[in-house]
Amino acid sequence: MKTYIKLLTISCCLVWLMSAVTSCTKDDAPQDLSVQLDLPEAIHLDYGAETTITIPAVASGEQNLTFQIRFDETENVAVGAGSLHDKLIQAVRLDTKKGQIYINSRAIYPNGVQSVTTGVTLPEDYRVTVVALMDNGTTVGKETISLTVAPRSVQVQGLQNNGEIPYAYALYSDVAPTFTLGSPDIATEGLEWHLSAQNEGQPVAVIEENTIVFNSTAGDPKKEAEVSYDLTPALLKDGFPVASTTFRVIFIPQIKFFYGSYYPEYNLTILLNLIHIGLSNSYTSAAPVLYPETYRSAFSIVSIEKDGRPYDNKDEIFRINAGTGSVTVRQNNTLEAGRYKIIVKAHTTTGLEFVTDLTLAMENG
Repeated sequence: MKTYIKLLTISCCLVWLMSAVTSCTKDDAPQDLSVQLDLPEAIHLDYGAETTITIPAVASGEQNLTFQIRFDETENVAVGAGSLHDKLIQAVRLDTKKGQIYINSRAIYPNGVQSVTTGVTLPEDYRVTVVALMDNGTTVGKETISLTVAPRSVQVQGLQNNGEIPYAYALYSDVAPTFTLGSPDIATEGLEWHLSAQNEGQPVAVIEENTIVFNSTAGDPKKEAEVSYDLTPALLKDGFPVASTTFRVIFIPQIKFFYGSYYPEYNLTILLNLIHIGLSNSYTSAAPVLYPETYRSAFSIVSIEKDGRPYDNKDEIFRINAGTGSVTVRQNNTLEAGRYKIIVKAHTTTGLEFVTDLTLAMENG
């Protein structure tokens, strides 16, 4: 009798173990993902752009299948008044009738950017998982798309783009320099302009509507030294930049350009732009003043007038040394007595241009 009980007990244990092993095998078995969704591995969009993806399995009318879009692999950080998953649900929509996924990047944000209000940083990509399910809930297809959204650029009027970063020169004056902002690639409704802090003290510039305005204290207090500022204006959505750019503004002293003499230690200007010379004689003027000399680049003649009327310099009797700005008159027998007003342009290393005039009064000697 005892032997029978022991055998029965052992048999029961074996049955239980076999059942447990079978159960574990079923639970641990990989899902049979027999439906190929054929989705792209990655999609890249600029903020504000839209795209549509066709799901072949849906479009071909696979029977007894339902489809879901999940964002489980994307960190659900707080954004605005809700969560990132809430925004993704609005941005990524499934149309089962057409077998398409519609993505509107304007409903979300560029990846990897940080909120200027909360400090939250968004994921480097959005993981969009498409799942195909049987009627009984069995997963038969599953693929994940890496969705990345890039920020747009802000356009700033009046910049030069041939340097390390876009830049502009501003002359010290009583009128504060301004820069108009725009972002034509995206609708700005619901967005706000923001200018990051430039230094620890009082900001040197602020944004008024869509214009950057410098204050009167920007640059060198004596308005003599060259001072530069790097600014990063941005368009914000819920505190996250969706468009931005960085540019440099370089404050420089007022540039003096004229024919004569300048004594900077006394801030003394002597204007010598009316010279009397003999008719038909050759002549070479002194070089003009361009101060500070650092910004000297090249010179050219813009136009010439004789006694208030345009003069055609077709024979090039009047010439200019492009390097120094010195004007020469070639010896000739064709000029008539009168006053010849020469308009000269200075091209500076800043890209700024200045004009002045030199009048040669020619008289019979």
